[in-house]
Amino acid sequence: MATDLIGFDNFTLKGDPLSRAIAALRVARLQVRFAIADTQSWRLEAALSDIEDEIGVHLATMANAVENDAAEAEESGEAEARRQAELPLRVA
Repeated sequence: MATDLIGFDNFTLKGDPLSRAIAALRVARLQVRFAIADTQSWRLEAALSDIEDEIGVHLATMANAVENDAAEAEESGEAEARRQAELPLRVA
């Protein structure tokens, strides 16, 4: 196991904070999968597998929350108001 992880792998997250959080969780899940494939300890493999599952649950929870917020905005008319606000003004 590496003791000095600074500079081990570098990546840049772009976008809004939610997009960056989702990307970071996806990177973490991928790294856990790599660790599972690399380990020879069944105990560590089980622990890593649980972590991978939990990351997946968190990603799904975030996706559901985004979908529910979008559906609620549509139902309340807030989404339509935002779309109308983004339209350019017309000169009469």
